[in-house]
Parts: sequence; C-alpha cells; structure tokens
Amino acid sequence: MKALPTILIAIFFGLLADDAFGYIYSYCNSSGNKIKWSGTSKTLRPNSTSFPAGYWENGIRNTIDVFNKNPSRFRYWVSMETGSVGRGNGQSEIWADSDLCGDDPACAYTRQYCYWLFGWHYGIKELDIVYGTNTAWTASTSKDALIRYKGSGRSLQSTGAHELGHGLILNHVNTEYNVMGTDFEHMHANGNTVRAYIGEDVADGMVFLYGNRGGWQDVSVTHWKYSGAFEEYSDHTKTVIRNSNGGPLATANVNGEVGYRVARGQRVQVEFTFENNGSDTQVNIPVGYYISTNDRITTWDRRVASRTINLSRDNVATFSTLVEIPTDLQLNRNYWVGVIIDYKDRISEAVEYNNATYTPIFVQ
Repeated sequence: MKALPTILIAIFFGLLADDAFGYIYSYCNSSGNKIKWSGTSKTLRPNSTSFPAGYWENGIRNTIDVFNKNPSRFRYWVSMETGSVGRGNGQSEIWADSDLCGDDPACAYTRQYCYWLFGWHYGIKELDIVYGTNTAWTASTSKDALIRYKGSGRSLQSTGAHELGHGLILNHVNTEYNVMGTDFEHMHANGNTVRAYIGEDVADGMVFLYGNRGGWQDVSVTHWKYSGAFEEYSDHTKTVIRNSNGGPLATANVNGEVGYRVARGQRVQVEFTFENNGSDTQVNIPVGYYISTNDRITTWDRRVASRTINLSRDNVATFSTLVEIPTDLQLNRNYWVGVIIDYKDRISEAVEYNNATYTPIFVQ
C-alpha cells in the first residue's frame, strides 16, 4: 500500500488537497502544475513468472480492468512479459518480491521529474508495482476466500487498484471511504461474489487529472462505510442496522457474517453507502429496499420500501432509510435486507453488477 516516489530532478514538490474532495494528488511547483503521465494511457508489463498463465495472470488482468472502469480519459493497457524486472529500466512493470516493500503488503515506485530549463518540465517516466510475497494473496472474488468475509486472503484486485492509483500520483486519503485508504475494506458484495472497484473518490481524482471522457455512467451501493482515520489511511467498517430511534440492535451470526436481530413489524434504520463513479451528476435515482431469503439481492425479491436520491461525483453518501420488517416473516430464521440503486433501470450504466448489496438479519 506504500507509494515510494523517485523524483529525478526536483525543484519544488508538494501535496495539494482540495477541501471539497477526498483525493490528494502531487504537483510540481507553486503554480500547481500536476505531475502526471504525458498522455492518457500507459502500458503495464506484469511479469509472467510472478503471474503465470491461468489463475494469477487472469487475476492481474482483472485488477487492471477493475481500475479502467472509470469515467476519465485515462486507461492502463497490459502486455505480459517474461525475463528480468527491475526499477529504473524504463519499463513499467508489475511483479512479486519478498523484500522491496518491507512490512507493507504491496508498494508502488514512480519515477517522476520536475525541473526548470527555460520553462517547467514535469511528469512521470515509470511505474513499478510490487506485491509482497509474504502476504496471502487471492485473485478470487468469492466471500469464502476473502479477508473481512469468510476467508483469509487479501484481494489482489483491491490492493492493485490502490497501487494503480499511486501510479497516477494519487496519494493516501484518510477523510472518507475510498480505495486509497484501507483497500481490502473497499469492496462491493452481492451474493457470494465480492468485487474490487475504484469508487467515487478515485474516479473524481482521475477526471480532475485527465479529463472526463463523457457518457460513462455508473452508480453503485455497498455495505461498507468510513469509520475514521488510521494514520494516513481511511478505515472502513460494515454498514449497520439500527432501531427506529437510531439505537443499536443486538447482533447475530448469519451464515458467517454479522447480522442484526429484529422483530416482525419492527421499524428499523437500514444504512448503506451510495456512490456515483460515472461522468455526470444523477438526480432522482430510484432506490429500492428488499427482503430476501438469501444474500443475493435482485428485483425478484420482495420490495418493502423505496426512495429517490441525488448523487454527484464529489462525495460519498452513507445514510439510513426507515424500513418496516414484514409481519409475515418466519420466526427464528435468517433473512437479508437488500438495496438496489436504480432498481427501475433508468440509467444506462457501463457497470451494472454493483447496484445491489445486503445486510443480514435474524427474525426473532
């Protein structure tokens, strides 16, 4: 998760954080010239020894594909390579190593330049991403494999999205829910599938740096939220269900995840986090709340409440909605309170699979 910049010829270098946003980027001098790639694409070369064909190559390709699902004009491309790797060789590579990242699970090295020679010259020359071999990585998107769910593996994709953000000279953020914070707690889950994604904040930063390509729409919902700062990282926790007065509910183990004990007919406040990862502000988005007999939420489930929300690209929105637990549910049984953003399918989205998620309940 560490970003290790190498400034080739530095005159001025600093960080700038706009208070209206969460993303933090690097600039060259007091004029605010942003350090970035000269174009809107960069080819990355994952090493085939570290990421052999099949499971691991597919995993690293998927990692880059996850990052490319954004509304900016910038894209990473992939070209697998064999042979030696190393920093400062003029190629932007991805590989695994036991020592280069120290105690960190992964790290990104960038070669940047910023100097005056009859005018300012600034940009990025090289990006190298290293995965530490002492971390138990998984390229799986199954809850059974992933830490913070039922497994013990750290997501190759979510940590990779974090490091690819560093490759654009986006820095750590500790003020809101975002992938440049604690990345393995920045996920989207529905059913047994848990996917990494870049989120609103990195999407917004990429548009700021490289421009809006337009027409890329994507709204999403997750059962994670910001819970505070841990040094330079944002910390995240699962969203919750509270009683109608906002007080805590007793918890229960529901198929290996934390759920909440509720009664039939009880009114509860259901909390989720909503984001706009797309090109344009979206207004009057229909949001539906459901009761399901399993953790995969679809419009075939029983809708018990609805509302509309507005989402711009400049903020993460975590809020609660009052929902009544149906009186005809079976006692002493697990259910799931689900949510679907854009459940009427009014927005033409580039990514549809991140529109639904859940929180478990136990009816007593």
